[in-house]
Amino acid sequence: MRVALVGLAALVVTATVEAQTVRIGVHGVAVTHNEITDQLSANGLGAGGLVAVRFGRIGFEARGYYAQLDPDRADAASFDVVQVDGRASVLVARSIALEVGAGRRWIDPDFSSQEVGLVRIGILTEYPLAQIATVWARGAYLLAPQFSGGGTAGLSVELSLGTAIGTANGRIRVLGEYEFQRFDRQVRRNDVPIQVTTARFGLEVGF
Repeated sequence: MRVALVGLAALVVTATVEAQTVRIGVHGVAVTHNEITDQLSANGLGAGGLVAVRFGRIGFEARGYYAQLDPDRADAASFDVVQVDGRASVLVARSIALEVGAGRRWIDPDFSSQEVGLVRIGILTEYPLAQIATVWARGAYLLAPQFSGGGTAGLSVELSLGTAIGTANGRIRVLGEYEFQRFDRQVRRNDVPIQVTTARFGLEVGF
């Protein structure tokens, strides 16, 4: 998993030299993390960032965030989450791109919640609503995710919907995005699903 993430980061750096467009963003995030049932729920705020590069039909994106989550249960302690994701995409039509990528979620202190490593394959559709506004939708199947506490997940999906408004030349834009992840995790034939939602609001600058 680390090799995949390092490889994606190296591709982003290399592509920047000859890129047609580069975007750098700063985001605020609101995260909800549920394990097994809604009774084991934690919520919190944090901050993150994004670097995206596109040249021709090929694109690369690296993003991440840090958040501190407070469990709803009074007897549970707060914990920190660090999430890092990388994606590579290729346009197959004017507004449709196929994506592959990897992601990793770290938890501190250990065992406060499940750490997850994943590989994704999915699709991105992006449409201009006007010269200054864009909306997009993203969906992916998460292949054989790995959990710090063991177990398997036969069906794991990721869905997101976002919109951005900015200047006509695309140099500056503000955005909002909502992302949903669901892992149908099983441990010794017991269902222990994980569900994570992330709302992002931020500012991005293009070059």
